[in-house]
Amino acid sequence: MKQIGDKLNTVGELKELLKDLNDNDQICIETIDLKTGDTQDLYPLYLDVIGGIKLITGEIINEVRFCQMPNAEPDTRNKQPLVDAVIEDLKKGFEYGDYTVLDELLMKLPWEILKGSLPEEMWKQFNNLK
Repeated sequence: MKQIGDKLNTVGELKELLKDLNDNDQICIETIDLKTGDTQDLYPLYLDVIGGIKLITGEIINEVRFCQMPNAEPDTRNKQPLVDAVIEDLKKGFEYGDYTVLDELLMKLPWEILKGSLPEEMWKQFNNLK
């Protein structure tokens, strides 16, 4: 059975490793320095499928490719006025016990950033959650 970090050859192997992940988990291609193994950059990706490939065994398969897309230009607009407006709107909702928007915003944050927003002495209790 394949494990995270193993070389994958088939869609079945990929599916097996993906079964415990959340539908909202992010995917990207990580480029590395071949000499050091250090991450150079993370890129969004798209899926390409080339169908009808005939193997020497006679089996017809699809070739599934995960293709690198260039990173989008960073959004350089000043977010502070928007953040301030969201905070004010959240305060109004809190007065009525409505935490829906805050919950949705927090659920979109990466795990480590969300955990890092807590006091460090609380981090341990979240390290082994699945």
